[in-house]
Amino acid sequence: MIRVVVSGICGRMGGMVARTVEETDDLKLVGGLEMPGHPGVGRRLCDHWGEGAVELVVSERLGDLTHGSYDVIVDFSTPPQAVACAERASRDAAGLVIGTTGLSELELATVQEASKRSAVVVAPNTSLGVNLLFGLVRQAAERLDEDFDIEIVEEHHRGKRDAPSGTALRLLEVVADSRSVRSAEVARLGRAGPDETRARGEIGVHSIRAGSIVGRHSVRLTSDAEEIVLAHEAFDRSAFARGAAHAIRFVHGRAPGLYDMQDVLGL
Repeated sequence: MIRVVVSGICGRMGGMVARTVEETDDLKLVGGLEMPGHPGVGRRLCDHWGEGAVELVVSERLGDLTHGSYDVIVDFSTPPQAVACAERASRDAAGLVIGTTGLSELELATVQEASKRSAVVVAPNTSLGVNLLFGLVRQAAERLDEDFDIEIVEEHHRGKRDAPSGTALRLLEVVADSRSVRSAEVARLGRAGPDETRARGEIGVHSIRAGSIVGRHSVRLTSDAEEIVLAHEAFDRSAFARGAAHAIRFVHGRAPGLYDMQDVLGL
């Protein structure tokens, strides 16, 4: 039985992951964390959710975790909290799955340092389908030259904080790596202005926020003569939660290191 702590447990994804853990025979929910001041802190999960029989009380303190009382932390919260989870997992030599997006280069460097003592999966998107999309986009970008313009469009619900999404930024990196260029040099994050003529080789990234869209990502590869569109849509957050469960099993007992969902799924 793998003992799991969920950070960001009162959020949409954290709550879905917690429910999945509770419903999975080889996983056990032993802790739930939220940011200080969150209205869920101090409440039982069954009361916060308004259903079920999970009486685990939500905590705001990573310090409440004791060495040996858990095996894996799963974080779907905020970048500062993800870093704090990485530092804690590193001290306890526990596994860590980070689904939080929007981490800065400095924050990612801290996570990488933590991975010297802990197995860490950093996954901006934990769904199987999206990770297959990464591979398909890589193949297409490697085989098509700059006669094909590439545009990435991501769509999410109105409440999503970061833009572009972590998945869109990963798609940008995949395309840039395939073309042996630096993403920062070729990315165009949206377009506005009187003269926005497309430069050869640039990669457009565009964000849409509307309604309750769970997540849509598309990559358009367009020449003067034809177009290829590679796309993925999540209909329900359970797709991400099931992927997170795979990542939990992967990091449990794994040698320290920094991993991604491609490693988890063997892609």
